[in-house]
Amino acid sequence: MGKKRKICCGIFLLAVLSFSAYGQLSVSVRFNRNRYMLYERVYACVTLRNDSGKPLLFGKRPELQGFVLFDIRDSRNRLIPRRKGMEISVDGLYIAPGEIKNMVIPLHKYYDLDREGVFHIHAYVSHNNLPYEYRSKDQLIRISSGAVIWQKVVGLPSRTGEDERNIQRRYSICKVEGDGTKYYYLRVEDDGKVYAVTRLGMVLSHMDFSAQVDMLSRIHLLMPVGPRVYHYMAFNADGMTLENSYWKTSGTVPMLYRNPKNGTVTRMGGVPARKGIDYDDPKQGALTISELLEENNVKVQPAADSGLVDLGKDLMPVKSADEE
Repeated sequence: MGKKRKICCGIFLLAVLSFSAYGQLSVSVRFNRNRYMLYERVYACVTLRNDSGKPLLFGKRPELQGFVLFDIRDSRNRLIPRRKGMEISVDGLYIAPGEIKNMVIPLHKYYDLDREGVFHIHAYVSHNNLPYEYRSKDQLIRISSGAVIWQKVVGLPSRTGEDERNIQRRYSICKVEGDGTKYYYLRVEDDGKVYAVTRLGMVLSHMDFSAQVDMLSRIHLLMPVGPRVYHYMAFNADGMTLENSYWKTSGTVPMLYRNPKNGTVTRMGGVPARKGIDYDDPKQGALTISELLEENNVKVQPAADSGLVDLGKDLMPVKSADEE
């Protein structure tokens, strides 16, 4: 009887210690979606809740040292390595007792995600003022190369007038399967480098896009976003956005015209479409990286990437792992 009581007490004590340890710091991870195209930027939003009863400051002094790392494994449970020389720095991160803070971390910069497959990801956090490491629940994302449905190889004009090398770029428009929806992507590359991967929008049945390349090897796209509305975009040979506007049918239909004599490409027809009236704002409910970091006073090194992270309208408060 005494032995049983000791075992029960031991189990109870272990449970209390486990709960206490888990409750010191809650960690959760979210992604803006669970499907990505190969070489697309992948951002993770890490939510930290400080239940230790004391402030946590991450710094260089021994008593302030801590880290935020990720464990990423493929479908065969093989560990995805960190990129050489890349470490996530959270120096300067301060979390008051009871406070919740979000960090947006560009995983593609720190981990070798340049591969297709299904990946299981969790974050784990440690601090020298806490007795244990703490981890989030696993999240799953899928990365795929998609199906190429349009492609064109172009030469680049000389920028100096003296460069005679045959420099080329390859534009590819791909379809990638999302959560029951297909999306168009633009990939800009040459034989040795991928310059940009840009999500263009949803694939709409019975409506096709238009693509033209002008005399300066810039690509112009007219993507349908509704029965009468089109998204006009133009990119240079490095994948940088040059034009970004919306147009709707009104008497005439928006179209791309390429002048056969001089190679210029012009968007013609239609009238400007009104955001929120003729089409849904594609940025609705989204925050830029800099806005999110500024809101939570979190500094993540290196500097945050540009781009949108679709975290939904109700960013705060966020349920921590032990509330889910």
